[in-house]
Amino acid sequence: MPLRVAVIGPKGQCGSCVVEELLSRGHTVVGISRKPPAQLHDKNERYSGLAVDIYDHQGLVDAMSDNFDGIVSAFSPPLNDLNTVYHGVVEGQMRIKNALLESTHSGPFIIVGGAGSLFNEDGVQLVDEKDFPFQHWYDWPDQHLFYMKERAIAHGSRFIVIVVSLFRWSRNTIESKSLFSKPLKPIAWLILSRLKPFFLSGPGKSLIEGCRVALSFYTGVTEKPWSFLSPPWLLRDQGVRTGQYSLTLDKIPIDDKGNALGIYNEDMAVAIVDEVENNRLNHKHWSCSGPIGLGKW
Repeated sequence: MPLRVAVIGPKGQCGSCVVEELLSRGHTVVGISRKPPAQLHDKNERYSGLAVDIYDHQGLVDAMSDNFDGIVSAFSPPLNDLNTVYHGVVEGQMRIKNALLESTHSGPFIIVGGAGSLFNEDGVQLVDEKDFPFQHWYDWPDQHLFYMKERAIAHGSRFIVIVVSLFRWSRNTIESKSLFSKPLKPIAWLILSRLKPFFLSGPGKSLIEGCRVALSFYTGVTEKPWSFLSPPWLLRDQGVRTGQYSLTLDKIPIDDKGNALGIYNEDMAVAIVDEVENNRLNHKHWSCSGPIGLGKW
């Protein structure tokens, strides 16, 4: 049976994929944000936009009370100023949660957070690991660093482009066994020593730490259905929809060698819409992983 589903943040990397997946299954979608797209590129008649500022409490309560079968919150604040991201995440997620509790919505409610909220095999949240996220970046394959650079270019973030480029060159130079790289290693070590404080700083971890706070907002909440999705560490956009994914609860998805797994946003949207339709993970913190590296990245 077709559902009527709201997506908070319909223009973002995750939200836009969720909208497309819902429409592909015949559902009706209402995109909620301050400036949602009025219509999609294919002018799908089952999509409409509803302009609501999350700082308008009553407006958000009213929007959530509009008899939706399910709601997906893919909210993310502007990322152009890293010094304001933490406040934007925490304040925005708090307002969304408060509006949910005051609304009449009674169907599935899925919040999309960040990978740092997941736990490692020792029961420690990634964001609390020593040298997080620097060490995880260091372990990333070249393909994922290339992806990060390309996405930064697409978003016009010159600073991140420079950071990723310098990080990749330095890491690869240090790890290289070539004699030609030996005289360059001191320079590479120097660059990494200058970059590391950025990764470990508040601004460098602001989105990740803010999403961890968002998860804590829902701990102990039982009066409303909800589930909290933390993407895997190697999340990639503009990939391939395979329809394949595996679920994990609380823990970061890893392979049998302990390497972090990933997923394309397109397949993560499949998992999200499956949860909207089936509501199997109520009051759970979960993640999902699937095939990556099938296309350009």
